[in-house]
Amino acid sequence: MWEIPWKSGASAPRKASRLKGGFSPCGRTFHPAHVLSHERRNSCLYETGTSILLFLVTIFTFAIPAAAKSWRVSNFQDTITLNKDGSALVNETITLNFEGEWHGIHRTIPVEYPGPDGTNYQLFIDVTSITDENGAKLKYDSSRTGANRDLKIYIPNAVNATRIVEIAYRVRNGTRFFDGNDPDSHDEFYWNVTGNDWPVPIDHATASVHFPTTADEALRAQAFTGVYGSSQQDATVNVNGADVEFATNHPLPMRGGLTIDVYIPKGILKEPGGLTKLFWFIGGNPAVFLPLVTLAVMLPLWWYKGRDPDPGMSVAPMYEPPTGISPAEAGTLLDDRIHPRDITSTIVDLAVRGFLKIEETDDKGLLFHHKDYVFHLLQKRQDWRGLAPHERVMMENIFTGDVPETRLSSLKNRFYTAVPVVRTDIMSALKQKGIYALDPESANAYSIGAAVCIAIPFIAFSALGWVNFFSSILVFAVCLVISLIIWWLFARVMTAKTVKGTRTHIAVLGFQEFMNRVDAERLKTMPPNTFEKFLPYAMALGVEHHWAQAFAGIVKDPPSWYAAPAGYGYGMGFNPILFSSSMHSMAGDMHQVFVSAPRASSSGSGFGSGGSFGGGGGFSGGGFGGGGGSAF
Repeated sequence: MWEIPWKSGASAPRKASRLKGGFSPCGRTFHPAHVLSHERRNSCLYETGTSILLFLVTIFTFAIPAAAKSWRVSNFQDTITLNKDGSALVNETITLNFEGEWHGIHRTIPVEYPGPDGTNYQLFIDVTSITDENGAKLKYDSSRTGANRDLKIYIPNAVNATRIVEIAYRVRNGTRFFDGNDPDSHDEFYWNVTGNDWPVPIDHATASVHFPTTADEALRAQAFTGVYGSSQQDATVNVNGADVEFATNHPLPMRGGLTIDVYIPKGILKEPGGLTKLFWFIGGNPAVFLPLVTLAVMLPLWWYKGRDPDPGMSVAPMYEPPTGISPAEAGTLLDDRIHPRDITSTIVDLAVRGFLKIEETDDKGLLFHHKDYVFHLLQKRQDWRGLAPHERVMMENIFTGDVPETRLSSLKNRFYTAVPVVRTDIMSALKQKGIYALDPESANAYSIGAAVCIAIPFIAFSALGWVNFFSSILVFAVCLVISLIIWWLFARVMTAKTVKGTRTHIAVLGFQEFMNRVDAERLKTMPPNTFEKFLPYAMALGVEHHWAQAFAGIVKDPPSWYAAPAGYGYGMGFNPILFSSSMHSMAGDMHQVFVSAPRASSSGSGFGSGGSFGGGGGFSGGGFGGGGGSAF
């Protein structure tokens, strides 16, 4: 059953009045009665009596017109014509009796109902006319109030009079069609004639429903009366060929209504097609537009701003990194993000190039031992002229002042301030080298701006009450998730490279391919320092283990820029694989130190934050239609 419940409001509890201690009802300071003079007691009693008299006169004055002002519905008559396509033409004739001065009525009709599988079902209603008993048009305002269509109808001369309001409207989807494969399948017109939200009784209610002539003698009908949820059938039902007549036997109580239910065999009405049902579904669940709008915004934005040009070349093994590209820059080019490994690989690269030496230490205690690293400065500051900006920033923050050596542990809660600068310098260097047409930071701004543009109309339409995107929370949640996925897929590839940038990217991928698949025979023809020279690139590209395995049994001597305590497999028994594992462990320790910040600090480290982003049942109030009304 399609149901819309109503809830009656609860009256507010009365506030108990009390006499504050120390003061009498006439406002004077309270004293025992035996100390008051006879004159003062009379004065107090006089003032109190006068106040009570004025209060009663005021209540009586306002109560007289309130009691004389009332209204009721003396007759509610529906004439409904059901078309072959299931649409219905509804003509409501409402006879109203007014006592006192009134200006019109509200007629509210529910238009949103719970649909199957948690969706929303919207009733599409088109008001064709609102007139009086003489056919003269009445002024009215139409608006949406929650799940209801609210018709505010102005009735002239509604003063101690009987007035008739005739409302004509078309309902496009008020008939329910059931599965045609079921032998007992049928269609159903389940309609709440009066609604169950009238705050006054309805003296009499009738409904005449006219079906296509093919329905002759094939219809079955029932009616329900009473308050919402009542299964009472205090109404007369008469099926006469293709017409069905309904009439209440007794007046309907306040918030009581008449609901009709007609069983229609298959073949009398033509069920709407799939496309029509799709449009009805979209109209009742406007949240489905969210993924469509997201795609409509993100696809053109990526097409015109985020697409990489054709590099004119394919990935092939490259035996050295692209000229002028540092390990950190090569790692960034892989996915347009600056990873922690891109920064830690820079330390190793500086050591390989002779700017510093790394010494691994093992500080032993009574029960535990602690591993640390000592960075020894090998070149003076005046010799740092060839360093890239991000490399200089790292050297200056590792070796502060004139200290010749620094422990990694001493950088804790201190080096984090340099990380955002390092990230900015790496990205700036790539932009200066003509790699990006739309760099990752700008791409992020475009993606966030697109998200705002997508959200603004939905928020505005909801705030203005034009569209209810939350009519079905389930549909909205599913559509929101789909939209976020669409946005994320485009946002992560919004960064756009130049032709030079795409070719450099292809070259980096080729070098990564070489390091992943290099064979021992090829390595034997390369210079002896190849392993340690390209080790920083292998770390930045995430292939250091493959790179080390290829040199097992080939490289015999440990690098001069790294010193470790005995027992780590170095010296005569140097093993590239164990050494690579040590580099990986060291990179992890560096990352932990570099991102550590004091608790009170609100600054972020920047690590990892970069990059682009029917049947026999029924009850009164069931079915479509319904609602109610009020007078004003």
